[in-house]
Amino acid sequence: MPVQLFMSHTKKDKDCCDKFDSAVARVGIKVFRSEFETLESPAWKTIKNEINKSCALFLLVGKELVKAQAESETIKEAKEKWKFTQNWISYEVGLACQLGIDVWVMCDSVEINFPVPYLNNYDVYGIRREITGSLDWIRGVFEKYSKGGTYRLGQLPEGQCTCPFCGAIFNLHSQIQLNTEVPCPTCLNDMWFDKGWLL
Repeated sequence: MPVQLFMSHTKKDKDCCDKFDSAVARVGIKVFRSEFETLESPAWKTIKNEINKSCALFLLVGKELVKAQAESETIKEAKEKWKFTQNWISYEVGLACQLGIDVWVMCDSVEINFPVPYLNNYDVYGIRREITGSLDWIRGVFEKYSKGGTYRLGQLPEGQCTCPFCGAIFNLHSQIQLNTEVPCPTCLNDMWFDKGWLL
């Protein structure tokens, strides 16, 4: 059976999702992306089956997902739409956590603004064409999955980060400049990197 990854996202972040799909396709891994697939009713059952077939879940946090959360605080209509998206993301991440597969939070040129209670991999910058080597790096991640590898906690001890506020532990896959703040994906408090971070 071919290796599969599960993409958790909003379809409004098409550019971010397309970049991800393109990088995965070059490695020959299948990605389950719900707007391209047929979801038989009830949809939760298809989602559950596809996560069961996947070796990792990638939550893609793009501009539209962040915007939907921000607008939901002020606009009633946006709030209703955000609840729908938020509930599906929570369901998908919860299933992946229960299965014990890798859960990635991958931001695309935005700061996460909603908490993700469980993850074991965090990429602050995501697939950005303007950063030299970012596509090569993510292809390397996908190639590792294609060969049966994982990115569990403890496998990269030098890249393991602990939030000083909530105690969340995750592999941090981003180069961070000296004296930079980065939001924790679990509690959203800004973690301070006075010495930077280089994995």
